[in-house]
Amino acid sequence: MTSARDRQRHREQRELKRREAARGITAAETQKRQAEAAARREFQDRRKRHAVAYSLFVVAGVMAISHFFEHAGMIQPLPQKTSDLLIGWPMAALLAMIGGIVYGV
Repeated sequence: MTSARDRQRHREQRELKRREAARGITAAETQKRQAEAAARREFQDRRKRHAVAYSLFVVAGVMAISHFFEHAGMIQPLPQKTSDLLIGWPMAALLAMIGGIVYGV
């Protein structure tokens, strides 16, 4: 026959197992939520980088187009030497490359 002490110990062991099982579920849920939050942050960061990259692509395109029209003689926004340095093909290409790097990071 089991004594009162044995029954009490058995109850305590069951309670301990129940608590451990509950802790395991809570830890699993917490890890799942942390993984979801990390994925959400990563997605938001990627969206920001893509927005910056697209902005750089647009600026590079505008620079390239304005430089084309400037050489065609249609517009003259700045003096010739200044515009070649600031609005030239090299600057447009550099901005496009920077945009590509930001996009791919």
